[in-house]
Amino acid sequence: MRVLKVLGIFLLLIVCAIGVMLFMGSRLPHAHIASATVDVAAPQARVWQLIDDHSAQPAWRTGLLSVEPAPTQNGHPCWTEVQEHMRMLLCEDLAAPPATRIVRIADPSLPFGGDWVYQLQPFDANSTRLTITENGTTGPAFYRFVGHYILHEDASIKQFEADLQKAVTK
Repeated sequence: MRVLKVLGIFLLLIVCAIGVMLFMGSRLPHAHIASATVDVAAPQARVWQLIDDHSAQPAWRTGLLSVEPAPTQNGHPCWTEVQEHMRMLLCEDLAAPPATRIVRIADPSLPFGGDWVYQLQPFDANSTRLTITENGTTGPAFYRFVGHYILHEDASIKQFEADLQKAVTK
C-alpha cells in the first residue's frame, strides 16, 4: 500500500509540473525575435562562403548530419537539413552577397517557424562582424515553455556562431 501511495504522489507531482509548464508556455507570445552578434576572425568573403554553402555545413555544424537538395519555391533555392531527431526544410528568400542572407523555415508541419537574417559587415581586413536575427514563431505552449525557459530563443544562433568561429580556423 505504501508503494502505491508514493507512486500516486509522484504521478500527481508530474501532472502538476506539466500543468505549470503548459500554463506558463501558454502565457508566452507565439512570435519572438532573438539576435546575437559575433566578430569572426576571417574576411567577409570567407564568412559568406561558409554561410552560403549549405551543402558543406555538415562538416562544421554541430548536430547537422546532412543536407539534402529540395525543389525550389518561387524561384528560390531550398534544401532539407537532417539532424538526429528532425528534418527541416529551408529556403533562401534573399541573398545579397556578401552582406545579407535570409533563410526561411519552409515546412508548415513543424511546431515552429520563421526566418534567420544573416548580416555581415567587415570589421577590419581580416575580421567580420556577423549578426544573426531569428524572427521566429512557436506553436504549442509546451514548445514555447521549453524554448524560452530551458533552451532560450537564441541558443541555436549562438551554437551556429560558435561552430562558425571554429570553421574559419580550419
